[in-house]
Amino acid sequence: VLSNPKTIEYEVVHTSLVPEMLKTVSSNKKMPLPIKVFQIADVVLQDASTDVGARNERRLSAVICDLTSGFEVIHGLLDRVMQMVGVEMNPETGYSIKPSNIPMYFPGRQAEVIYRGTVIGSFGIVHPEVLDKFEVPNVASLLEINIEPFL
Repeated sequence: VLSNPKTIEYEVVHTSLVPEMLKTVSSNKKMPLPIKVFQIADVVLQDASTDVGARNERRLSAVICDLTSGFEVIHGLLDRVMQMVGVEMNPETGYSIKPSNIPMYFPGRQAEVIYRGTVIGSFGIVHPEVLDKFEVPNVASLLEINIEPFL
C-alpha cells in the first residue's frame, strides 16, 4: 500500500494485471457480448537482488468474456503477438506452451507460456469461482505474459 497516491488506482502496487482486467469486465457486464479488454502495464515483483527489494515488469494482458469460453481466441492472440515480435513456436529458440495447474484457471483448460526455457506467463479459461468473486456472469478466457524479453 502506498501513502499519498495521486488516485485510488495507485494506492496499491499490482503484482498481476488479472484483478484489474476482471474488474473492468465486471464493470462492463451490461455491454453487448463479447467483451474484449487488452492492457499493457507494469507490475511490481519482489526481487531480493535489487537495492529496493523489488522490480518492475512490463506485462500484456487480454481477456475475452462471452457465452462461450473464447479459449481458442486467447490462444490465437498469443500466437499472433509472438508472430508480430518475430518469435516462432520452437521450445529451444522461441516459445512453447505446456499444461499448467494454476488455481485461477479451469483445470485442464490452461497453459504456461515458455520463452527460451523460462515461464513468461499463462493463459486459460478463468475458473467459475474466480468469476463469481468478481461478479462476472459469463465465461471468460485470459492471457497474461511478460513482454520484457521482446522490448
